[in-house]
Amino acid sequence: MPLPPVGLQFIVFGKKYRLDEHADVMLDAVAQAGYAGVECGAPKDLPGFLQKLKSRGLKLGGAHAGLRNLLDPKPFIEYLHAGGASDLCNSGLLDWNKRALQDWKEAIVKLNEIGRQLRREGIRLHYHNHDFEFAKVDGEKTGMDLLLDGLQPDACDLCVDVAWVLRGGSDPAEFLRKHKDRITYLHLKDFNDEGWIELGQGKVNFAEVLKAAEELPKVSWAMIEQDQTRIDPLDSIRISREYLKKTFGY
Repeated sequence: MPLPPVGLQFIVFGKKYRLDEHADVMLDAVAQAGYAGVECGAPKDLPGFLQKLKSRGLKLGGAHAGLRNLLDPKPFIEYLHAGGASDLCNSGLLDWNKRALQDWKEAIVKLNEIGRQLRREGIRLHYHNHDFEFAKVDGEKTGMDLLLDGLQPDACDLCVDVAWVLRGGSDPAEFLRKHKDRITYLHLKDFNDEGWIELGQGKVNFAEVLKAAEELPKVSWAMIEQDQTRIDPLDSIRISREYLKKTFGY
């Protein structure tokens, strides 16, 4: 399978660059670095933002939200429809700090309900993992086991964050291959002992990750995501994108 287009998750910009104030600078850097699209929240001037994307040959790839915010999915539906996007990622359960078995069960019910509602609107919901999903919940199953057992294919797929998979104690490439029919969105991320780092400078084996990604039949985007950077975000996004292009021709 061909690899999906590469986009950028805007979390890397942190507080230094804000979409409502620095959109031109941010989008110029994204386009010049060779990204195909972006994953971000809705700015105040949505029509203006969408025009800025279009003028630079960029697409709105998707958005990201916590589950409690998704209890009212209408604003996300309107945003994604306006931008011509069809992917929405969710992170965490109803309460970020509550992860008992019952919390998982309640979250899975809501994810299925919301996911089906979104599917009727032409939008796919993806559960984005961190590392806590790979911890045992009831002494036997992990949170990821519960998700894979409980999420319905017609409601919610997986957005796999490869760095968080590794931090959770699993091999990212093996995880992609094992669950290839459940994965429809990717976050490419790297880390070292000091924290998040630009792609290719950390512990994630991207050669193996990309080989496995070629076997995924229905992934719409591979978003480069870096939660924090120690350098200017404009340099960070260029370095990560250049790594994929120069190392893998991707």
